[in-house]
Amino acid sequence: MKFLPDELLQTAALVVVGVLGGAVKYLRDFQQKAKKFSIIHMLIAVFTGGFLGMLTSFLCASLNMSGPMTGFMAGVAGLMGDEAIKLFIDKFKRSLS
Repeated sequence: MKFLPDELLQTAALVVVGVLGGAVKYLRDFQQKAKKFSIIHMLIAVFTGGFLGMLTSFLCASLNMSGPMTGFMAGVAGLMGDEAIKLFIDKFKRSLS
């Protein structure tokens, strides 16, 4: 798989969108559940969101989705967090069967 600089920049932007989704997820959970703020838990949510943003960008590229749709999907995946990971794993397992 050959990456051009434009593709790397686009993937990096989608990772940032996923990171923002992860941050929003943590802050919403923090606000709704009135838990004590934890930088460690927030970093976990942010890194998970970034990872999911990257995975989603690869998935959307393979499905030839438009840029705005890919950005939307990366943000939603980051916001979903570990739920998106479970969804991706289940889809992958079904595709192997």
